[in-house]
Amino acid sequence: DENKLRQIGKGIFDGIDTNRSGYLDESELHRVMKQAARTVGAKAPTKTQVQETFKKIDEDSNGKIEFDEFMTVLRMILEGSELDDGSNQASQEEAKQKAEEEERIQKQVKLFEKYLEDSGVSMAFQLIYAEILSKKIEPNNVFTYTAMRLRQIGKEVAHLLPKNLTANLTES
Repeated sequence: DENKLRQIGKGIFDGIDTNRSGYLDESELHRVMKQAARTVGAKAPTKTQVQETFKKIDEDSNGKIEFDEFMTVLRMILEGSELDDGSNQASQEEAKQKAEEEERIQKQVKLFEKYLEDSGVSMAFQLIYAEILSKKIEPNNVFTYTAMRLRQIGKEVAHLLPKNLTANLTES
């Protein structure tokens, strides 16, 4: 609710307003931006970046960020809005790289899932899972039981697999 948000906002605002002037000046904004960057492991903002951010927040251009202007920014942050109207190319490039990495990982997962399906390993795990449930295997024995059953299943199907995959299964 709005009252609770304003209370929380006031606490944050007062924590940033170290000289207790009732508004935030550029040096206070710079300090908090540096702290935020350090917290998330980002590069500290330049003086120019701080000045640009200050101008965007200072809606009435009086050189001060009053509480209501601060609350506007806080609401934007909470709503997921960008303060920099999309001109921040570094974060856009980072987001693009992250999306590409996520897509690459998804492709790898799909390939691995297809391999499991084609090789029958997935079915083996489903069988073992059903056995664990039906035999009520104790949680501390699940790993050992799974390893033992995978070995047994591997030996049972070894004749169906290519020789290079079965050499170690049939020797022991």
